Amino acid sequence: MENVPRVQDALLHWWDADHADLPWRRSKDPYVIWVSEIMLQQTQITPVIP
Repeated sequence: MENVPRVQDALLHWWDADHADLPWRRSKDPYVIWVSEIMLQQTQITPVIP
């Protein structure tokens, strides 16, 4: 358990540096997020973004 804060810090640093800025990640609407995630299981990311 003593490594938990270190792992959390590493993950947050990675996220800040390397995450993709995708429109549904800015949404609070669970339906929008869910539909986007389902679409990403069926297709590449480029057609899902619009």
